[in-house]
Amino acid sequence: MKYLDASILGIFSGSAYALVAVSITLMFRSTGVLSFAHAAFATTGAYFYYDFSVQRGWSRPLAALLALLLTVAYGLVIERFVVRRVRGAPTATKLIATLGVVALTTGLMLQRYGFEPIRAPWLLPDESIELRRLKITYQQVAMLVTAGASAGLLGWFLRETRFGIAIRGVAQNAEASRLMGVSLPNVARFNWGVGALLAGATGILTAPLAPITAASSVLLLVKALTGTLLGGLGSLPLAFAGGIAVGVVQAITVVRTTAPGAQDLATLLLVVGILVARRSWALEIQDESVPAAGARRFKVPRPVFLDQPAFKSTARAAGLAVVGLFAVLAIVMPLQSFRWAFVGGIGLFYVIEALSLVLLVGWSGQVSLMQGAYVGIGAFLTAFLVETWGWPLEAAIPAAALCGVGLGAIAGLPALRLTGLQFGIASLAFGGAASEWLFQQGFPRQFPRGELFGVDLFNDTSLYFIMLPITLLLYLLVWNVRRSTYGPLLISSRDASATVAHFGADPKRTRMWGFLLASFIASLGGAFYGILLTGFSPTQFSLILSMQLLVFAVVGGLQSMSGPIVAGIMFGVVPEVIKDIQGGAKAEATAIPDIVAGLLLVMLVAWRPDGLASLFRRAKATVPGKLSFGRWELVMRDRRAAPVRARRASSAHPDPAARAGRSVV
Repeated sequence: MKYLDASILGIFSGSAYALVAVSITLMFRSTGVLSFAHAAFATTGAYFYYDFSVQRGWSRPLAALLALLLTVAYGLVIERFVVRRVRGAPTATKLIATLGVVALTTGLMLQRYGFEPIRAPWLLPDESIELRRLKITYQQVAMLVTAGASAGLLGWFLRETRFGIAIRGVAQNAEASRLMGVSLPNVARFNWGVGALLAGATGILTAPLAPITAASSVLLLVKALTGTLLGGLGSLPLAFAGGIAVGVVQAITVVRTTAPGAQDLATLLLVVGILVARRSWALEIQDESVPAAGARRFKVPRPVFLDQPAFKSTARAAGLAVVGLFAVLAIVMPLQSFRWAFVGGIGLFYVIEALSLVLLVGWSGQVSLMQGAYVGIGAFLTAFLVETWGWPLEAAIPAAALCGVGLGAIAGLPALRLTGLQFGIASLAFGGAASEWLFQQGFPRQFPRGELFGVDLFNDTSLYFIMLPITLLLYLLVWNVRRSTYGPLLISSRDASATVAHFGADPKRTRMWGFLLASFIASLGGAFYGILLTGFSPTQFSLILSMQLLVFAVVGGLQSMSGPIVAGIMFGVVPEVIKDIQGGAKAEATAIPDIVAGLLLVMLVAWRPDGLASLFRRAKATVPGKLSFGRWELVMRDRRAAPVRARRASSAHPDPAARAGRSVV
């Protein structure tokens, strides 16, 4: 009977996942965007409801209504200024754009409301009904009713109304629908408005049930995405049922075991089982390097001055000057101050993690949201080997990195048969299970630094000058991978896997080796990060860290070897410089780096998809077949249009002398 009671509770707790799963499914089936921005909308709704009801003292229904309206308005702003600019782009570009929205929104809310968890008041009366001796609150009942009604009404709307049929037509073939008179912007506005409405309602209804934190909506997103997978990413009723099923599985898991994080482990196993076992989808998930069928060409409203030779020369000179200045400061400042040695170590950590993401995302094309898990593996295993088994740091650090490779092999095996977005969902679930379950298994959370190669790491300066040559070696390793025969093969496996297989190479095995090397680099960086912090907790390696690392790497540039350096300087060193200006160690915690990173990402995806590092490199002739992250569609369009322009020029000037530009008179 206890399992029956747990299943009943799971139905009500899973209604929150079902509501978000329905909105994500609607978004994906009609626009081809697998949106992570729904976590941002849920966060916005929850914080705004708290603001209006607690800080301003307004009535709770009025506070909830205004919070919903503002969340919908925010969703429409995101559609207009972010999503519309990447319409027709590869699916990975769209996904990363929504990650930028999450980073920007989370940073804004933390900067406004602080970093401490908050709890909002009940929207409905704090009363409950009894069901088999179980007390179900009115808030939980309202959540279940809202989720079921939303799935039913949206399903009816898509089947029976003229606009709903138009939305379904856009999902099948956007270009044909446009030619038949369907307004694609109106469809997109409707989808993002409804998605923001449902996600905001979820945030408001769940705000009184659990403390509001930066990570709560991200964990909610993991469960909701699992529900969408159960629904095949195409059916609204099945997405609703999938969200409910996730809640039931988690409730039964709690009855079976009291281990911390067991629910997240069950979610991971459910995700992997669905992705590996499922053979077909209601709507096929496109590979990130191939635009969706019928998608409009990726036309970027790019400022003209970015391509001017004068601007490029100035930007390159400024970039070289900045790099030279930081190279000098990287030696001088750590020698003069322990604090700046610590700041430099944080910057080197970001450089190392960005290098791993260049390999994994930039060259291999696998969108990964589990880098925070590898950082935690390196940190916790190093502490475990030193404190529990008494290993020296010289042996513990590489052993922890190799354990990260082993875990990467386990996580990477399913990736051999998954597309980019499928792997992105699986990596999100893996990262959540690592922070909530794996790192809770009794690992030491602090350890003395000790000695490394005879150097006392007690002071930060010594540790910094150990990390600096190791970072340079890793940089040279990735540089040589790019220049070797394996680098072009890895990129070709991303862009043209069928062609690679035709010439006898195995693209899956190639990507797997890239995945393992990236796991080693990320885990090694995590080991030094743990030594740098000396004390840490599982929450420091949550999904928020994984998203931050990916966002920072994209802003720096995933296609350039300069990108990791830019990311390390911008997000590891510059925030501390700002903090020092504001008051040094007495300055309050700030979310400015997250705000800047999110804002830069949503701008760069539309205007400069190759990241900030691309501003400082020389313009090169386009190599046929070389695909640029996010902008390859422009290259291919120009190549296809060249013969057409030549024929038009020939027909306009049939005489050879005229075609040569000479007068025929």
